[in-house]
Amino acid sequence: MDRGLSVGGVFGTAFSVLRERARVLVPIALATSLMFSAITALLGQRFAGVIVQNILDIAFFAFMTAVVMGVLRDVREGHLDSSARELLLNALPPLPAATLAGVLAALGLIAAAILLIVPALYLLTIWTLLLPVIVVERQDVFDAFGRSHDLVRGNGWKVFGILLLLGLIMVATSLPSVFLLWQEVGGGLARRLVGALVSSVTTPFMLLVVGALYYRLRDLEGNAPESAPSAGASVLE
Repeated sequence: MDRGLSVGGVFGTAFSVLRERARVLVPIALATSLMFSAITALLGQRFAGVIVQNILDIAFFAFMTAVVMGVLRDVREGHLDSSARELLLNALPPLPAATLAGVLAALGLIAAAILLIVPALYLLTIWTLLLPVIVVERQDVFDAFGRSHDLVRGNGWKVFGILLLLGLIMVATSLPSVFLLWQEVGGGLARRLVGALVSSVTTPFMLLVVGALYYRLRDLEGNAPESAPSAGASVLE
C-alpha cells in the first residue's frame, strides 16, 4: 500500500470528517463568520478600517483552524465527543500567535506577489501548514515558518497540487456569493448572510484539507514534536 502523500486521501479525510462533524463545525463557522462580519460592517470602508478588516479575516481563519484541528485530533484519538464549547475554549489559547503568524505570512505573500507570482506561490506552498503548526505544536511564531517548510519539504509539488485543487473547489462553491455581489441582490445584509452561510461550509472544509495534510505529512515524518495533548495513532491515511 502506498504510504506516501495521497491527494485523494487528504480530500477524502476532509470530506469524511466534515460529514461526521458538520453538526458542530457548521454552526461554529456560521456564528463566528456572522460575528466577524458584523464587526467589519461597523468599521466601514476607511483605510484604517480596511486594514483592521483584513486582520479580523486572518483572525477568523486562525480561530477556525484551531477548532478544526481540535476535531481532527479527536479523530486521531478515536472519539468524536468534544462539544462545541470544548472546541471553542481550546481554540482560544493559540489565537494571538496564529493571528500574528497569519498577518506576517500575508505580508510576505503580498510582497512576493508584487515582485513575481512564482515566489508568492512558492511561499504559499511552504507556509501552508503555518497555522496548524502553531495550533497543534504551539511553536513560536517565527519558528513555525521553518517548521511548516520542513514538513512540506520533499512533497512540495503534491502540496501545491492539493492547494490548486482546493482553490478550484473554493472558487466553484463561492459562485453564489459572487453572483449576489455582482447583481447587488437583496442589499448588503442579505449578501452578508448568504456569504456567511456559504462560508460556514466552505471554510471548515478548506481547513480540514489543510489539517489532514498537516497530520499526514507529520505522520510521514514520523518524529514530530507535539506539545498540545493528543497524539494517538493516526487514522488520517
